[in-house]
Amino acid sequence: MTEHRYPASRILGDYLLGGAGAAMSAGLIALAPSVLYIDVICGGLTAVFLLFTMRTALRHRMRIRADAGGLTVEGGPARRLRWQELDGLTLRYYSTRRNRKDGWMTLRLKAGGRPLSIDSHLEGFETVARLAVEAARARGLALDATTRGNFAALDIALPEPPR
Repeated sequence: MTEHRYPASRILGDYLLGGAGAAMSAGLIALAPSVLYIDVICGGLTAVFLLFTMRTALRHRMRIRADAGGLTVEGGPARRLRWQELDGLTLRYYSTRRNRKDGWMTLRLKAGGRPLSIDSHLEGFETVARLAVEAARARGLALDATTRGNFAALDIALPEPPR
């Protein structure tokens, strides 16, 4: 069994972005004259930034335990994803630059109708991705071309798709 988590060093930037965004948008409400549309827009922005910061805090507390039986998520909404119930797997890459050099990957798993998303900031992300591929292979899941290409970028070998 391996345990994986989101390290503080990787999500510190998210805390800073969320806090700074909430402070600036709330500051605009406090400093600007009380005009309804400004209050609504800046109030909405403040709420979005606060929700983002709360989501970051949940990810920071989250622990994912991986073993041959599946994944166990603790520190947030606790749940168990069993590999034998896996019925969906995608791996997407999101670039932050035009040259596609910076970005992150998101592994989306679905088992028993319940989705679980894990992004590549997780310590040991490739270990979890390898376990997911083994489970998909054992279950005979068909993977789309984008997912196959993204696994290839991680040097995770996949069997050829059936023709």
